[in-house]
Amino acid sequence: MKTLGNSDIGRIRQNNEDAFRFGCFDDGVTWAVVCDGMGGAAGGQIASSIAADMVGKKIEKCYNKSMTEGSIENMLLSAITTANVTVYDRAIADDFLSGMGTTLVAAVIKNSVASIAHVGDSRAYLIHDGTLRLLTKDHSLVQEMLDNGQITQEEFEHHPVKNIITRALGVAEQIEIEFDTAELVKGDVLFLCTDGLSGTVSSDEMLQIYREYSFDQFTSKLIERANSAGGKDNITVVAVQA
Repeated sequence: MKTLGNSDIGRIRQNNEDAFRFGCFDDGVTWAVVCDGMGGAAGGQIASSIAADMVGKKIEKCYNKSMTEGSIENMLLSAITTANVTVYDRAIADDFLSGMGTTLVAAVIKNSVASIAHVGDSRAYLIHDGTLRLLTKDHSLVQEMLDNGQITQEEFEHHPVKNIITRALGVAEQIEIEFDTAELVKGDVLFLCTDGLSGTVSSDEMLQIYREYSFDQFTSKLIERANSAGGKDNITVVAVQA
């Protein structure tokens, strides 16, 4: 497998509050984590960095070749739960960091199965057989409105409060984590991203970029497209090619 990761501050923000980590084990198992921090001042940057570091280090420390899908799920949920408590404790211990938190999406790919855990509106997508599929569901106000039939899919894509999330890591002692799996075949591309990309670049545009450029250019071209559309937020993408 081949993995690429890129992050950009965008055109508007003063700091990059996104963070990402990825790695690969000797047996070819690949992992990635993407976070989008929030909290003003330095809080968002600190929250996302703590979460990405902790989850990445937990995966590197705990993974072993005998792990099943179930044990990988447990590893991810444990890592994210621990990161949640760490960010929360840091926030309540320092008034300057009060209220900080972060979204998180993480994936471990073993035996052609991607195990994906997420909190918030950072997303996982899969490109398979020339089509693009969203693998995660946003934990956001507008997603709930869409699910309840209050808005249409088109309204969802351009809603003015699309950035209001209903779950974030580090804002409470307990965290509800969503877990999913997806099968990959050779040539598929799994990518994780923050809403600096997904909130600006449509799925059709993402697929167009995939078709027009090599995998080596994929993440950088996605970021270029988001910036050309205004770059209103930090933009982070990690992509894995099976």
